[in-house]
Amino acid sequence: MVDPDAHLALKCKSGDSAALELLFRRYVDRVWRYGWLVTRSREAAADIVQETFLRVVKSVGGFQGRSSFATWLFTLTRSAAMEFLRQKRQEQRFRSDPAILRLVPSDEESKTDRGAEESRDAVRQAVAELPGAQRDAVILCELVGMSIAEAADVLGWGKSRVKVTLFRARRKLRELLRTHVAAELNGKCAEETQ
Repeated sequence: MVDPDAHLALKCKSGDSAALELLFRRYVDRVWRYGWLVTRSREAAADIVQETFLRVVKSVGGFQGRSSFATWLFTLTRSAAMEFLRQKRQEQRFRSDPAILRLVPSDEESKTDRGAEESRDAVRQAVAELPGAQRDAVILCELVGMSIAEAADVLGWGKSRVKVTLFRARRKLRELLRTHVAAELNGKCAEETQ
């Protein structure tokens, strides 16, 4: 099957700005979401989107169409995100501070009930606590919606490694979330007895 986005990317090589704009519109939300999931910062996600599409413009001439455009794009996105995180660590000597994991809720999120918000925060916290490879696999497959094969291409791994990493990540997430639920229940029980 022919990848229509790969065809657009090939048009971009010849300077077709309309094709580039169409690719941007198709992927900007997914790239932003990936950046947000990795950094938990709206501003950082926007920076990652900008850097990713700058890289697309600079390196589209090297796109050969051997993989899908989405795979190629998310390889650039992951690289931009990892570079952003490395720079952040160097600037701030990155600390694992729970405040970093919090995100000011959007208008839509603020309309939801408190329990759902706490659950989302618990999942965000748990994903953030996963080791790097597990976090990458979960973000790409579970949160961005890539297939095992696409994630394998982006990560430079075999499909079996992605499957094993996802299995271990899901097991670790269950453990982390179980701990969170137990802590929440203990905290509520302590409040009720006071």
